[in-house]
Amino acid sequence: MAKDYKCPACQNEVDRAATVCSNPVCRANLAFCSHCRDVTTYTLAEKGEGRLGRDKFKCARCERLGVKCLTWLVGGYCNGLARANDPGARGMDKPLCSACNDRVGEVGRSVISWSLIGAVGGLLRPKR
Repeated sequence: MAKDYKCPACQNEVDRAATVCSNPVCRANLAFCSHCRDVTTYTLAEKGEGRLGRDKFKCARCERLGVKCLTWLVGGYCNGLARANDPGARGMDKPLCSACNDRVGEVGRSVISWSLIGAVGGLLRPKR
């Protein structure tokens, strides 16, 4: 059974992939948080520094930091907030949100499976 998502600002039912609330009075910016796995509003918490720095946003529900998913940044159809590192942690922010990361895993498994099937099929094919 699919979960029903609601806009945190006006409690209007929204699609999981919505980027803006469909209520004409509300029109709040929405994102899917990878921490709390729910549709949420967000606010800018920290401006990205440098050429490769990404802006960090704070989830209104769980109040954790997230960054916009790379799929979203390059214009793809995604509204996910990827997990951001804590200020003291080393390393980069996660590039993809949880939904895009799952899709990449599925595509990778599919490519590997079909490659193996093709290789085994080539070995079993009778020689002429």
